[in-house]
Amino acid sequence: MAPRAFHARTMTAALAAVEKALGNEALIVAVHPSPRKPAWQVWRQTGVEVVAMPSAVAHSASESETPAPSADLSFDPDPSGAGLTARADPFPQSDSFIAEPSEPSARRSLPNVQTVADDFTDTPRPLKILSDRLRVQGVEEEWLRKMVQSIREQSNPVALEDEALSHVLVRQELHANLRSDNGACLMQNRVIGIVGVSGSGKTAACAKIAAHAYKSLGKRVHWVSADTLRAGAIAKAQAFTAPLGIPLHLAYRPEALASFLQWNSDSDLFLIDTPGCNPYRTEDLAELNALFAELPERHLLLVVPATGKETDLQDVYHAYAGLGIGGLVVTKLDETRSYGGLFNFLRCTQLPVAFLIDGAPIYGDPHAGDISLLVDRLLSEPSGR
Repeated sequence: MAPRAFHARTMTAALAAVEKALGNEALIVAVHPSPRKPAWQVWRQTGVEVVAMPSAVAHSASESETPAPSADLSFDPDPSGAGLTARADPFPQSDSFIAEPSEPSARRSLPNVQTVADDFTDTPRPLKILSDRLRVQGVEEEWLRKMVQSIREQSNPVALEDEALSHVLVRQELHANLRSDNGACLMQNRVIGIVGVSGSGKTAACAKIAAHAYKSLGKRVHWVSADTLRAGAIAKAQAFTAPLGIPLHLAYRPEALASFLQWNSDSDLFLIDTPGCNPYRTEDLAELNALFAELPERHLLLVVPATGKETDLQDVYHAYAGLGIGGLVVTKLDETRSYGGLFNFLRCTQLPVAFLIDGAPIYGDPHAGDISLLVDRLLSEPSGR
């Protein structure tokens, strides 16, 4: 007998329908959200679909019997959410997506994390390989356990033995926890400030973004350098802008920024390269805030190196947050083999990734919003990184 799909508002109601139609020996083939959505969006569910079929024993025993009429599997139109009306729900209703199994009260009182820990040891092998790989990368353990639990609850255990399917499901989970602006900041903003700590790769990132905007998007770009005191900073900016024919302006005072915008009103994009700012020095942050106070319409991109420690990245973000950070530029992606700390930081802050800077050449692709680059490296085999 072919599998049948049972739809209901809750898991308990769906299981009741399965039991009524196919008996209590029915085999559960799959469980999906209804309407079906990706596994990482479990909190958005409005219903559940259970695919089931009668067991071989039950089917052979019932071949001589008259088939029971099909149950009404449609949603109850009553907005009160009573679920299926074909039979009363024999299970107590719960707000949770998966009904709790019957177990001793002492066991039920344990926190959910304990249940996850117990189930983690018998994870299907392909899924365990990927989760172990992420653990070695430094992905937060508790989040990793919840991810594995979510995938297992939404997928058939037999299907999870497939390496390709497990890889797709884990990729989806990683993608769902990262934000990207897909490079939209260059289309939506005329003034973009590049800020970050010394040595984070701000100027090199600014050069790649400028080349991308000029060559790929056809924008009229002006480069404004506020980094005028550091030795060699001006010469470096000139070396980047001259080959592209991009005008370079030097901003020695904060009020000069507004003047540049007025004098060059025909420009499509102003990129403002700023001096490195120590996140633990309030006077440095105050100077940077005064610099952008003249430009209330600016969009700030915080540059964070992939080589930075997770705690340091968090400190930098909290120090700069008062400036109004609109997105992130991840640099030095090719200078490390450990990306777990970066993933934890991006997942916690939920700031959109505007660009991922990955190696030379200076005018190479800045990977506008391409978070797949980070996901691929998180999941790549150790020998392949």
